[in-house]
Amino acid sequence: MQRAGYEFVAAFALPDQCWEEFYAPYPEAQRIFLEKHAGNPAAEAFIDSERQEKSLWDKYKACYGYVFYIGRKPASTLPAESL
Repeated sequence: MQRAGYEFVAAFALPDQCWEEFYAPYPEAQRIFLEKHAGNPAAEAFIDSERQEKSLWDKYKACYGYVFYIGRKPASTLPAESL
């Protein structure tokens, strides 16, 4: 971030509750999707991939996630009309 010319302001990790809420509707949505696309190997592979992602999160959620970084251009680099 600093090499790109931005000052670090803050950072935060997405909490587990966000992931839990994100994944909560998956089982029902996957069931409906597979019913709609029964016998379609691409659809089955897609759902398998989603289930694998969820199982990795369940197993390793303490080790990875999303972090958001907030930065800003230093005031000295902004045009005068922006100040």
